[in-house]
Amino acid sequence: MKKSILSIIAGMFFSLSCFAQTAVNFNCNDCAATNHDLFTELNAGKVIVITWVMPCNACIPVALTVSNTVLGYASSNPGIVKFYLTDDYADTPCNTITSWATTNAITTNAVFSNALVSMADYGGPGSSMQKTVVLGGPNHTVYFNVNGTVSVGALQTAINTALLLSVNENSNSLAAINLFPNPVNGNAAVLNYSLTQNADVTIDIFNVLGSKVKSILVAKQTIGKHETELDFTGFNNGIYFVRLNNGGTAQTVKFIVAN
Repeated sequence: MKKSILSIIAGMFFSLSCFAQTAVNFNCNDCAATNHDLFTELNAGKVIVITWVMPCNACIPVALTVSNTVLGYASSNPGIVKFYLTDDYADTPCNTITSWATTNAITTNAVFSNALVSMADYGGPGSSMQKTVVLGGPNHTVYFNVNGTVSVGALQTAINTALLLSVNENSNSLAAINLFPNPVNGNAAVLNYSLTQNADVTIDIFNVLGSKVKSILVAKQTIGKHETELDFTGFNNGIYFVRLNNGGTAQTVKFIVAN
């Protein structure tokens, strides 16, 4: 049992080490003259997906794939996942890259042609004319960093993971949460949390790939301390996340199932 738990913890460390790179901040206007401060947006719980392009015909498939993937989150996470299309070396006029995106049905939340939004901060283009990154979380983590062709599945996994670990710090209606025991070495554990205002509470459990594996509706709860027993019957050993949402704020706890 002890050896198994240590192996799982080692696996968790390896998984987290894949996201060791951190984003580089920028504060500048986009092509519509709207100001963006990257770290402010990440701290507010946004997940930012950036693709750099030339632009050119060869860049269309990558930009369109990323655009359509981000659009897939519009209903499940409204206003949270953002797609920023950026000129690779900031030497294309804004009207040119904006027109290129419109002509090719590439939907964006912002378009940039500004040297402050630099792909060199993420390793440069390599042998490709495109680079895509996924940024999120209060630690400004890079969850995805790919030159050239983008796999929809890998991009979705990165966005899902970023969503799990992104915390909206603008609301204080949810106090810290705790799961006990952790690691979970049976079929149940207790989630403890406190609310600073009445709220409708939901609890979702995700695997390490960001896929939801269980959802629990706790419904309306009052101010104060609460606890909910969670049933993990049938769960395989591994790393999971439990996310508590009160309708305006969410917090996530990482835990291990080690039976």
